[in-house]
Amino acid sequence: MIIFRIFIFLLSSLFLISGFVTMVSPDVNTIFLPIEVGGMNEAHFVRTYAGFILAVGYLSMRFLYSSSKVQIGSIVFYVICFMLVSKIFSFIYDGVSAELFSTFVIGVIFAISLYAVQKSRKNQIDYNL
Repeated sequence: MIIFRIFIFLLSSLFLISGFVTMVSPDVNTIFLPIEVGGMNEAHFVRTYAGFILAVGYLSMRFLYSSSKVQIGSIVFYVICFMLVSKIFSFIYDGVSAELFSTFVIGVIFAISLYAVQKSRKNQIDYNL
């Protein structure tokens, strides 16, 4: 079992580092990306995907060191939030277009909706004990 934990730790660390470096560096063509990105749309896609990789690394590390059950809504919320943060870095480094900004707004509305539903579920009392 310890071998699996070490494997999860190493891959989670790699995901965290590669996602963060790709997300916050001015040039998306890093050592972690095996292709050459030239256009603005490709750069936005790569940074958004880097947010997803960062979220997977974070959630894997959290899974490794936590004994609590994490709900599906929380997992999706974390993934969307990391992807939105990477979208902000993409706006800073790669520019803004109407299409990309509209997908960002849709993502923000989705994250707010996930948060609101998650909070309302936590505030409900289960009377079927």
